[in-house]
Amino acid sequence: FPKSGRHRKLKMYYVHTRRKLPFRHNQTSESISLLTSCYFSVSVQWGNYDFVIVGAGSTGSVLTNRLTESGKFKVLVLEAGSYENDITDIPSFAGALMSSDFNWGYKTVPQTTACLAMKDQQCNYPRGKAIGGSSVINYMVYCRGNKEDFDKWEEDGNFGWSYDDILPYFKKVENSKLTVEDFEFHGHEGLLNVEQNRYNTSFTDLFLEASKQLNRSFVDYNGEDQIGVSHIQSNTINGKRCSSSKAFIKPVMNRQNLEILDKAFVTKVLIENNKAKGVEFVRDGKVYQAAASKEVILSAGAINSPQILMLSGIGPKEHLEELGIPLVQDLPIGKTLLDHYILFALQFTTQFEVGQWNLTELLNNYLEGFGPLTAAAGATGIGFLNNRVKSSTNPNVEYIFFSTSAETIYEFTLKSLHVTDENWFVNFEPSKGKLCWMIVPVLLHPKSRGKLNLKSKDPFDFPLIDLKPLSDPEDVDIEDMLNAVNDIFELSKTPAFQSIGSQYLNGPLPSCKNFEHLSDDYWRCAIRQLTTTLYHPVATCKMGPPTDNTAVVNNRLKVYGVDSLRVIDASIIPTNTASHTNAICYTIGEKGADIIREEYGDL
Repeated sequence: FPKSGRHRKLKMYYVHTRRKLPFRHNQTSESISLLTSCYFSVSVQWGNYDFVIVGAGSTGSVLTNRLTESGKFKVLVLEAGSYENDITDIPSFAGALMSSDFNWGYKTVPQTTACLAMKDQQCNYPRGKAIGGSSVINYMVYCRGNKEDFDKWEEDGNFGWSYDDILPYFKKVENSKLTVEDFEFHGHEGLLNVEQNRYNTSFTDLFLEASKQLNRSFVDYNGEDQIGVSHIQSNTINGKRCSSSKAFIKPVMNRQNLEILDKAFVTKVLIENNKAKGVEFVRDGKVYQAAASKEVILSAGAINSPQILMLSGIGPKEHLEELGIPLVQDLPIGKTLLDHYILFALQFTTQFEVGQWNLTELLNNYLEGFGPLTAAAGATGIGFLNNRVKSSTNPNVEYIFFSTSAETIYEFTLKSLHVTDENWFVNFEPSKGKLCWMIVPVLLHPKSRGKLNLKSKDPFDFPLIDLKPLSDPEDVDIEDMLNAVNDIFELSKTPAFQSIGSQYLNGPLPSCKNFEHLSDDYWRCAIRQLTTTLYHPVATCKMGPPTDNTAVVNNRLKVYGVDSLRVIDASIIPTNTASHTNAICYTIGEKGADIIREEYGDL
């Protein structure tokens, strides 16, 4: 059988699936699924370990480092992606990486409340597929979140997760090289480098000055106060990407008690009598099983961890029964998908024309640790405010400031958003040839909720992601975004921005021509057209106390009803935070590692 033509076709299917390419052969997906189920019924034992970690992303990388630190535990790490390279090191290529093989290639199902100007009304949903996970393709913004967010976690019954409890872990992770900081809130001996963005333009200075003219303060947003504006704090080292792999895995690759397999696609957790015994995975077209004597730890991220659990029989009873998956434990997995939403429409032209870059100079500057290539698609400034409750110390909106041009936005960002050509033309064509600045507003605490389901019981089928942005019945989210739009226009009118002739030249979107251009009703329409996700999914395996009927794991990150199984990644985050979730993932990994080591006498 392994030498037959059917095997060759199976391997082609596996490779095409892994690379996100469409199936190009004459056989139907149903026949291929039958073939895979027949072939995959035969598996080979890979080995026996104390812990098997599924996923080498930001959280998995920390766990890999810490659980192998003492030498007491034998650890296997399985990652579906491959190792990063010199191209992923370049921050300005962040947008382009979302169209690369380092991205899983997910999209949401067609949406009805947002992403309406995107192709097929689908929000693009990049997730990192690499040793280092999404830290290999993200925009490297280091933002922890607000004290009140974490205190709310504990108030909701997640004891041990208050701000005071996890601040030491934020500091443990961090190797701060910031030139301006609230010193006592930062760590300076950790493995993860944090530095001020190495490229700032005169437009960045104008953003900070315009904010000052509206009585907004310059702050260390990872320090004592978050409300205000700042340069971006970035996970870079001398202007080059500092991924979780570089920080936590590369230094320990030679530990004798550690084995890391890349291109290893985990299909399910092996469970006997409601106890995790190991995992099944596919590598190089062959099926293997790896045994875990202590625990299986899912760190595959907020999309893949819930998918693996449901494929293993852990999830909503009715959903699994519909797909013919034997039920192990009835849990509300995927029922509370949360994210941050962004609006990509607020680009202002200036009186300056785009010049020509000298490629040699650009590369030399990058190698020396400065210049445009060290900034993620021109993102150079950041701000936080609460436009709903002015006196609040917890922001509901973030601003990401870009110094850029229309051509750069198209090449490195809008291509990854998959905006249709007609919407691209009216939104950015008027700015071509001009230097621009743009603010992308982010809803940090939206009311809307989405869900994640399996498409089928085939592990190679992508899950169904139904994000539902701006779907809250009271329209709080869309009004918050509208308030942000109006505020950004006020910023554009300040003396600082008017000194460079800032103008908003974009024409009306095709679907919004029935409204007076730039009126509030126009923007309500446009917001639904061009709002998408910031790629910060959380809460699909939500942490909560036993009394929380939406919880999947407890405060020790153990899956309810299944022994020897934990989820330790962004999927356990119970509520949205005023953060970029990558920073929290590192801290979850540190705290999760300490919880495990304490239980097994390794602290």
